[in-house]
Amino acid sequence: MCILPDEVVLLIFSFLDVTSLVCMQYVAARYTFLARDASLWKVVCYENSRTEKLRRQLQLLREQDAELVRLRNAMAELPSQSSSQPDMTSTAERLTSVTEPVKDHSSKVLRARALASWEPAYPSEAIDYYEEYIHRCAPLAIGWLKLPKLPNRDRSLTREATGVGMLGGQSAFDSSHVISPLDDGSICIWDISARSTFSLGGKGEIIARSKPGLLSGHAPQNDGVMTDTGAVECVSIENSSRVGYFAVQNLLHEVDLVTLGIRSTKNYPFPITALSEASSDGSVAIGTNMTIHLNDARDRAFAGSTTNHNVELISGSARTYATLPQPGPLSILNHAEGAQDQSSMWVAGRFTSLLEYDRRFFPRLRRTIFSGARIASLAQIAHPFLGRDLDLMRNPSTTAAMLQEARSQPGRTILAAAEYKGKGSLELYGLPDARFYHNRQTASSSKLLSVAAHGGRVVFSDGNGNVKWVERDGYSHVRTFNINSDIVHGATSEVVAGDSQPAGIWSGSGSELPGQGDIIQKLMATNASAAVHLDRGRRDINRRDLLLWTGDGRLGLLGFGREDPLGDNAWHDAIEVQARSIEERAKEDAERQYGLAMRRALERNADEVRFVRGLGMM
Repeated sequence: MCILPDEVVLLIFSFLDVTSLVCMQYVAARYTFLARDASLWKVVCYENSRTEKLRRQLQLLREQDAELVRLRNAMAELPSQSSSQPDMTSTAERLTSVTEPVKDHSSKVLRARALASWEPAYPSEAIDYYEEYIHRCAPLAIGWLKLPKLPNRDRSLTREATGVGMLGGQSAFDSSHVISPLDDGSICIWDISARSTFSLGGKGEIIARSKPGLLSGHAPQNDGVMTDTGAVECVSIENSSRVGYFAVQNLLHEVDLVTLGIRSTKNYPFPITALSEASSDGSVAIGTNMTIHLNDARDRAFAGSTTNHNVELISGSARTYATLPQPGPLSILNHAEGAQDQSSMWVAGRFTSLLEYDRRFFPRLRRTIFSGARIASLAQIAHPFLGRDLDLMRNPSTTAAMLQEARSQPGRTILAAAEYKGKGSLELYGLPDARFYHNRQTASSSKLLSVAAHGGRVVFSDGNGNVKWVERDGYSHVRTFNINSDIVHGATSEVVAGDSQPAGIWSGSGSELPGQGDIIQKLMATNASAAVHLDRGRRDINRRDLLLWTGDGRLGLLGFGREDPLGDNAWHDAIEVQARSIEERAKEDAERQYGLAMRRALERNADEVRFVRGLGMM
């Protein structure tokens, strides 16, 4: 095969199954490149998709008529039947011989339409379908970042993360460092650079930490715990200047991430509830309970500490704030890099509409889009929204040319994780025409907490601890993972592909290990594109992991594969476990047993409450 052209080798590879196709990558460097061809793995991804299952169901329904004809012929040949009835065997054979080529052609056309409708890539987008298949079908593993230990206390107790952000590496598309404020008021930085053939990676090690009390204002020797920051979106990182913005109640701290020192602090009239991503010019949008502000990094009027606490609602220039008709912004989304409109800014939260502001003429309100749901998180895809009327499987009148033309149009799609009448609502809004789709039936039985674009899919988390992936249409299910299933404290949690459903009144999995009943209040894609990581001519794959921030203040990296995404060695963890004293392990076991007993007692109490409520006594 070494003398065969690439086209012939790819044709041969198209007849191999997935296992054989992966094994061919170990034969030669040439086969490694050819066995990862996007056209091959696009078909493999499609064959494992929900769209292909729907096509097969439609095909079976269409072929059912021929089976019924054969059944009627068999009934006609029974001895009890009258000889005067017409013999349909020859007629059925003639019809079958005539219609088989037509059915075969129709099946090929239907499959081509289904593949074109499913394909997530846009004309201007390059998707690595080999990596896409790994993310859709490979086992999942979580590597938890090691948080600093509490001083002079039990070694099992650690600090809690009160926010999370990511700092890029040498490339603008590479997120290699995690930035998080801790509950003692310090800022901690981890290295999560991916492990590859030529690099050991960061292994999630702490590379820098500020002194305690930097954000809270407490003395370094003070062992107090910083109160809740008041927001999920409380960290904003500007990569080019290595500056981070951290919100703590009414204060916004500008921190130099190189020296881990505060550069400036500004006080706002209300507690800060949301921060936007820092733009390239250093400006950040700040959402408080009642107002929206624009912070320009070039403005040094607020540099240093501020002692005046008598802050008026309308302070400074009228161009620096906007008053909200309803309180509670939770997420602010800036324009996408490279978009035609560089001035739009979207605000969403506990109110039931999306607000679009013009950054050039702030606080001018450009328009609103009614949602009806309370939105907790916003994200975006830098491509136009494709409505359900362009689905080639559900709309026979829609042509592939119409779909391709819609894909080629400029635009972007806003993703929203929301809550509607107690259930989760995944919402997609197309810009600039404001077309929308609300998935309020199959998204989740509980509220959605966070959403992000992940490769050719959309990923979101809900109040049951689930992480769900769907296609870009917003409703075609890809896979589900629950962080409370088989979590092992201090080690990697591995779960095979498939749905893992929680159990219990707190959506637990039945395991009493740490992390039981936890949720993911924010998730972020690491955005480590395989196209920009080229080492010695070989492309590194499977680097697009998910960064998780749980409700218990833990930070983890959700990877794809059986290995720890942080690259930790299993033997190193085993040595640490053996080194611990018998007293420590006995104490942890007693605490675990006590927690188990208390949980069972609370579950019995909850069952009694449900029983009494069913009798109408409550």
